[in-house]
Amino acid sequence: MRTLAAYLAPALFMVATSTAATEYPELSFGGYIMFDHDQFSDLFLEDEQHSNDGTDIRRARLSAKAKFSDDWRSKFQIDIADGEIDIKDAYVQYKGFDWANITLGQQKEPFGLEKLTSSRDTFMIERSMVTEALAPGRNIGLKLSGSPGDFTWDLGYFQEANSQNSYGVTGRLTWALVDDDDNFFHLGSALSERQLGGDEFRINEPLEVYSSDSLLEGTRLDAEDMSLASVELMWQYLGFVSMAEWVETDIDDPTRGSYHYQGGYYQMSYPLSGKNRHYKNGKLATIKAEHDWELTWRISQFELEQENRKAQTFAVGVNYLINEDLMFKANFIRAKHRDDGVTEGYDNAFSFRAQYSF
Repeated sequence: MRTLAAYLAPALFMVATSTAATEYPELSFGGYIMFDHDQFSDLFLEDEQHSNDGTDIRRARLSAKAKFSDDWRSKFQIDIADGEIDIKDAYVQYKGFDWANITLGQQKEPFGLEKLTSSRDTFMIERSMVTEALAPGRNIGLKLSGSPGDFTWDLGYFQEANSQNSYGVTGRLTWALVDDDDNFFHLGSALSERQLGGDEFRINEPLEVYSSDSLLEGTRLDAEDMSLASVELMWQYLGFVSMAEWVETDIDDPTRGSYHYQGGYYQMSYPLSGKNRHYKNGKLATIKAEHDWELTWRISQFELEQENRKAQTFAVGVNYLINEDLMFKANFIRAKHRDDGVTEGYDNAFSFRAQYSF
């Protein structure tokens, strides 16, 4: 399906932009770049042969958006980090129906509050372990979505971008009470039923430090099907945000049986300006402020039940927003993990990010 994505994305974008040129000439370009540095102790490494630090261009993305009528629009986004060009978003969307919007192409599946939050707007530098390991990301599919009253709903069929055997049906439902100043209370849940067709599935996750080794390792499974479920809770008032999410999955291997993985996080943030983040259609965006400091905090855990492995992290951070385009983030992380019943004690890591949007 990687080949299909490579052909589908330019085709969708060409249709959108060619129509825009004759009917509704609204075309915008943008992007962002993230430069990261990590420093960490030996706990975050599998052996002493690896370095205790890492510096990367974490993301470098370019995007084009076309709006060629009141009802039709498209988006095309690529990532050019790590010396490769990778297609991220490539879809067209129709908004002409009162009851639903229709999105066709490569897009984020509607699963996970933290996963659906843009990497530019997350509280911490890295998303939580359970989100990175379990929440599905961008895949090719057809999605219907709507926002009647205080509710939002999404339902879609998706084909795994890197596999011809894997597909799934994913849906999300949220309810929120929101005032005119973006103070709100939010509840949500998502489900995904996936057929993996015998593809290999394995948990292989670092402890929320990108440059470190993947210490939380699961069994290699020849997975036939996978059931994902999540619940989410979020509250914002006068700048203070409190967010929690729990995710569970059951994966069936015809030979090994069923494997159960679960985890969650709780995180908070507060900007010293007291300004609220923007909230729309069940998703949280960034703060629009200048020279603002944001304090952040998170605790998370992830458990591999059959393998008797578990990891926990505690992180505090500070974000400095110079303006809407330039931001700096710093996180201090303490982590521990249990492997086959043997628990390693807490140890520390430090992460820094500079990000620029244009």
